[in-house]
Amino acid sequence: MPPEAVSLALAASIYPPALAAVIALGRGVEVRLRVVLFVLAAYCTVLVTGAIMLFLFDELDATRDQLITPTAGLYVAAGSALLFVATRLRRPRPRASPEHADRSRTDRYLQSRWLVVVLGVILYVVPSPIFAGAVKAIADTHVSAAQKVAYLAQMLLIMLWLIELPMLMLIAFPRHSADALERVNAWFAMHGRRLLVLASGVLGGYLLVVGVVELAG
Repeated sequence: MPPEAVSLALAASIYPPALAAVIALGRGVEVRLRVVLFVLAAYCTVLVTGAIMLFLFDELDATRDQLITPTAGLYVAAGSALLFVATRLRRPRPRASPEHADRSRTDRYLQSRWLVVVLGVILYVVPSPIFAGAVKAIADTHVSAAQKVAYLAQMLLIMLWLIELPMLMLIAFPRHSADALERVNAWFAMHGRRLLVLASGVLGGYLLVVGVVELAG
């Protein structure tokens, strides 16, 4: 697997809404089943989306000479998007009062197996620029189509570690893992915004520089 795909997959893996969903799924009944359904729905969604993007990138290879370095353009787009996110996150947000009613309502919704599957699809159906860059890095490899799909499947295991690891924890130790994930969620509520600003700014600047260098070259 190309190193660029691995690094971009790690960048795309930072997705707090998905972690929050797994934490919410750790409450209630049938914890193992609902978490597994959520992760499988997310994985299948990005696998189908990535396979379609692989096909489109392969088709674009035939007219590569008429394009302006597609990979560099994706790096620039991803870097710009991350810098925009970092800028937006730096703005102070108003203090929100506790919304126990909304949380209870969400918890009730997530007891449904079908709604859990729908949630997994919705959260991952729209590809991010970073994910597109990772798929493009795989498309640029000089291997067979089957090998590219295999690379994609491996890359997605890396990209979804943020929900796969809690899934394994909840399967093995459901009660203790749910408590641990709640503590992680509380820590993210206090410090996650600052961490996301830092990560988005650093990674966005790096991708933007790489894309500009490739365009200039």
